[in-house]
Amino acid sequence: MEIYIFRFSRDNLRMDSEWLRQQFRIYPDKGKAELAEALGLDRPAISKILAGTRQIKAAEYAGMRRFFGLPVDGEPAALQDTIVLQPMGFADDGGGAGAERWVLPASLLARRTKAAPRDIRLFTVPDDAMVPELVRGETVLVDMADVTPSPPGLFVLSDGIGPVIRRCAPMPRGKVTQVRVTAANPSYDAHTLSLAQAGISGRVIAKLQWL
Repeated sequence: MEIYIFRFSRDNLRMDSEWLRQQFRIYPDKGKAELAEALGLDRPAISKILAGTRQIKAAEYAGMRRFFGLPVDGEPAALQDTIVLQPMGFADDGGGAGAERWVLPASLLARRTKAAPRDIRLFTVPDDAMVPELVRGETVLVDMADVTPSPPGLFVLSDGIGPVIRRCAPMPRGKVTQVRVTAANPSYDAHTLSLAQAGISGRVIAKLQWL
């Protein structure tokens, strides 16, 4: 029986570390947590690569290049200009490792929204409160960085039981900002909450509409 002994070169580890640090310097809007999520790794793995104690595997290197928007040898150009959108990941909406993900052209998002790709998540409409604007089961894109309803719009927030989508508008009252929460369906009552009570997770910015 033959025994093979593999040794990682310190030079290779150093090169991996320097290359990854350089990408984070070039793309300051990219984060370690987002990279780990895109690769299916935990954050300590990225930290070890940056510290020079873990080597980048071949598949991980290709994934990193896609994450930073760099070309990958052997891939069509159309696949290189893509962003993978993840579900919001609430415990009760099917989010998680097996949940649906969308792959969209990065250039398309850049033309239609100023939201950073890393802040955009997918969310499935859970009820009929916003009919006809949104129908139960539709998937929408949510900007997780926009949690203030000014200007008014559709937002993902908590109704005390789970995440829902409602129209929110600001109602300033002194030092405390009040939010008017309404639905398109008249079966759902309107109410006013403080901004903290509303528990806004993000602004709805788009949906897929079949014609």
